Amino acid sequence: MIPEHRPTRLPVFLASALSKIYSIGISHRNRQYDKGDGVTALDRPVISIGNLSTGGTGKTPLVQHVVRTLINTGHQPAIAMRGYKAQSGQPSDEQREHMNALPGVSIVAQPNRIAGLEALFVTDEGEAIDCIVLDDGFQHRKIARDLDIVVIDASRPPQLDALLPLGFLRESIESLVRADVVVISHAEMVEQEKLGEVRRWVDGQIDSGTAVAVVEHQWGGLREYSPDSEEPNEQPLEHLDGLAVAVISAIGHPDAFVSMAEHAGVSIVHRCDRPDHDEFPDEVLQEFVRGVSRSGATAILTTAKDWTKLRCVLPEYAADQGLSVLVPSLGIGFRSGQSEFESRCVNTANQDTEK
Repeated sequence: MIPEHRPTRLPVFLASALSKIYSIGISHRNRQYDKGDGVTALDRPVISIGNLSTGGTGKTPLVQHVVRTLINTGHQPAIAMRGYKAQSGQPSDEQREHMNALPGVSIVAQPNRIAGLEALFVTDEGEAIDCIVLDDGFQHRKIARDLDIVVIDASRPPQLDALLPLGFLRESIESLVRADVVVISHAEMVEQEKLGEVRRWVDGQIDSGTAVAVVEHQWGGLREYSPDSEEPNEQPLEHLDGLAVAVISAIGHPDAFVSMAEHAGVSIVHRCDRPDHDEFPDEVLQEFVRGVSRSGATAILTTAKDWTKLRCVLPEYAADQGLSVLVPSLGIGFRSGQSEFESRCVNTANQDTEK
């Protein structure tokens, strides 16, 4: 299948050939992991949250929901992640987003997550950790996991996609059989009929014991950074209604962010979409501000993840035009499956793991 949107400008015939080669390689790697080759079992329970595709499925707010659920039931989890595109000596945008949302939670962010976790475990801080949440862990099979959660984006279902580089899939849809829980995300972006089609497709791919939950993204609050104030003002979401905004983001699924903004009542008069995790070079910001000036925007809207990178530079640009920067906080709401989802996470963390 040739997906409607592709991650590369390579000719289809070349991308298809490379996709087949990639499929061979990923299948070989998975067979090795299935046999346990190269897999390390940690001495405490591991919950993995990941996806089949590259970016934008809504994994980050789900990770934070799981961590809060575990904390609320008396556990002390740590997050282990790659720290993708982190600058030398600096946390990545996703790590900063977790740090802002989950103060006090231990985070290991490095490509070698095993080494990072083992270094954490021998510290006073690490001794208290009783479970691990792997952020983006479905393909990171070097760490054995006790619960495998896979997120499927209802607005971009994997059965309509293809393997890299022809499409956005990291591995084949048959890999979904490894999942213990499937979470169908972005339910707010599709009609009920399409959501039902995705659910039926998922049911046909998984074992009978696999749990399924359906979630939608929700904005829980709004911070406004004004030119005349050093501290943000907390605003109700109704503050967005009727505003003309310029949107800037570097996330995996910018259309989802824009859809939520429009649902909140804004009129988007200028938009800058950058590749996921982009660091926003000066020339990009300057071009964005020129576009803002021409558009008649009354505010700038960006994501919490992007604000971790933009907070040092964007307010100055915005202040020159007398504009505030608006940053909504992102969460999830369950349409179905919440009780089963949370109980599986807590029961996994309760395990007395001896490995």
